Amino acid sequence: MKKIARTLKKYSDIARVKRNVLNIIGILDGEYAYKGPDCVQIDLTNNCNNNCIACWCNSPLLGDKATPPDVKKQTLEYEVVIRLIDKLAAMGTMELYFSGGGEPLMHPRALDIIAYAKSKGFICQLHTNFTLADEPALARMLESKLDHLVVSLWAATSPSYVKTHPNKQEEDFLRIKRLLIALNAKKNMFPRVRVYNVISQLNYAEFLSMADFALETGCESVEFTVVDTIPGRTEGLLLDGPQTRQLLQMCDKAKNDRRYYDAQGRCIIENFEHFVRRASSSHSRDAEYDKGFLDTMPCYVGWLFARIIADGNVNSCLKAHRIPIGNLYAEDFDVIWNNARQREFRRCALRPQKDSPLLRMIGNDPEKNVGCYKSCDDVGRNICMHQKLAGLTPSRRKALQALANTARFNNAFFRRRW
Repeated sequence: MKKIARTLKKYSDIARVKRNVLNIIGILDGEYAYKGPDCVQIDLTNNCNNNCIACWCNSPLLGDKATPPDVKKQTLEYEVVIRLIDKLAAMGTMELYFSGGGEPLMHPRALDIIAYAKSKGFICQLHTNFTLADEPALARMLESKLDHLVVSLWAATSPSYVKTHPNKQEEDFLRIKRLLIALNAKKNMFPRVRVYNVISQLNYAEFLSMADFALETGCESVEFTVVDTIPGRTEGLLLDGPQTRQLLQMCDKAKNDRRYYDAQGRCIIENFEHFVRRASSSHSRDAEYDKGFLDTMPCYVGWLFARIIADGNVNSCLKAHRIPIGNLYAEDFDVIWNNARQREFRRCALRPQKDSPLLRMIGNDPEKNVGCYKSCDDVGRNICMHQKLAGLTPSRRKALQALANTARFNNAFFRRRW
């Protein structure tokens, strides 16, 4: 068994090196990709049974800016998703993230799709409000060996849950809590469960209680992000100066509390450093949490990630929904992935200066000169890739650059070689 494990690890390591090399060669090329994205987010449906107070689509504060009923009904056809999964498997993609503009479990075959993706060897992550989960659904998740479950909660208590989800009842929160405890008690190791909370004026005071909730329910981690507002609609949810200071004091307390560290010494609050950085400017009325930080490195997301939304549109990054690069109902993903629009996005994002008109179209605020500054969801991926590039020795970088200079002209050979 140990020999088999060593062999599997060896081939896993080879595959990981192969993916890294192909990503780097694409980035050094400047616009072309030689493998599929590492991770693809699939929005199975726009339909949702929640009206989260800060949601870009269904918040009751949006008024006429809410998602129209015809758009809300959009749902990816099962056959289209299966064809996409097959394409991505052939292109070397390793991770699928089921989330989106709606609640993925409202797709009639969501759990069938996840089971199929797992059968193809993908790492699968489901981001859900968990209100539609029940005992049979938990059994399906365990049976399919779902890797990661992210439960969007925004609260540590039932009154706060109702406040941030106006169409829900306190019993909904208590039921979610019971199901999380049951799932974490039944599983062997997977899925690893993370509780996700969007912090606003309505719930910031529960920051530490939210971390405690993750511990109490047996979840592996908790993640926080600051509210990303829609201009003229949800800006009233931003924290003011005193609230920001109080939040940061709670962050300091959590950072020094050993209860929030696992047995390996890792903090259970995921991406804690970036949350604190963003929270430090959360009282700013322009809500440009990532301004300045993003200017310290290029953006590599055009090689590492893609998002498919419920109408079939393919987006270059999570918040690029206003500038789709193609549609799965017209072309297959492998054709779209290196088309002219995607190559243009890569060129623009790779420049140190984020002054391209294309990047103004990122996110939900048409008044922003750089849409990425409000909140970038790919900071972690970019940092990781930036560190890999920075860690290249001059000779290795020169060799990879030479490959990048010739790879596009020898693409068929290059694919066989790697």
